[in-house]
Amino acid sequence: MLHMKHQPTNPSVVKQYIDSFNWGDILHNLTFIVIDVALLSIFFLIVKFLGQLLINHFFNRYVRKQKHRNPKREKTLDSISTNTFNYILEFFWLYSILSVIGIPVGSLLAGAGLISLALGLGAQGLANDIITGFFILFEHQLDVGDFVILDTITGTVEEIGLRSTQIRGVDDSLNFVPNRYITNICNMSKDRLKAEINIRIYPNSPIQQIIDIMKDVNAKNVATTDGIIDDPQLLGTVDIGNGTLIVKEWIPCKDTAKFAVQFKFLQLYLEAITAAGIELPNNDLVTPIH
Repeated sequence: MLHMKHQPTNPSVVKQYIDSFNWGDILHNLTFIVIDVALLSIFFLIVKFLGQLLINHFFNRYVRKQKHRNPKREKTLDSISTNTFNYILEFFWLYSILSVIGIPVGSLLAGAGLISLALGLGAQGLANDIITGFFILFEHQLDVGDFVILDTITGTVEEIGLRSTQIRGVDDSLNFVPNRYITNICNMSKDRLKAEINIRIYPNSPIQQIIDIMKDVNAKNVATTDGIIDDPQLLGTVDIGNGTLIVKEWIPCKDTAKFAVQFKFLQLYLEAITAAGIELPNNDLVTPIH
């Protein structure tokens, strides 16, 4: 009886493909890639640390040479210098990492025609952001710490970068606004502002007596209040519509002192007028400050 010999089965295509790899070389190369990436990252962290020290050194020298210091302007220049340095450093770090991994970034982009596409789309927006940001800084339109209104966003400027400006909203939200979208700026912090104070009155109120009381309060408190830079301007009685009359006053003050001056003198006026026995209209929006 003839016995049939079993023919060895052919290994699968996948197994043949896997066995064709030299796993020893692959592991060896992967180890060196990981080490190179780690060393590159450490190197760029050191460069970032040293670069930040140099920026701080030269920036402090620049500040010491200034006769008239502007803390907000100093923070703005420091912020933009640091951001620019970090952007450049991160670009070279990423390029170096991809090169170590073996990805020919330049060749791929050029071969695929992505450079032209980037310049036509993404880079165009980036260029607009940078150019707009440059003019914002050059013309002193914004500084870190300014209280501003940008279209529908109201808040304090926290950082000005090459691409975007960060605004901390009055509700404590952090808004990132691309520089190219900053078209209308209402800057409430440009050195000099007027604290506006409105005292609501009745049509039959003793207006002159109220004005005299406000002048007396000013005489006692203006000279001792920080931030006031000029004499108050009592504009008199103003009709704001709907039968509502007010006694309006402006107090010129530093931008950083506007709200403190406004709150303080509004309270002083209301207390003095009430103490004189003069009745004022009820206003739910006016609350005492303790």
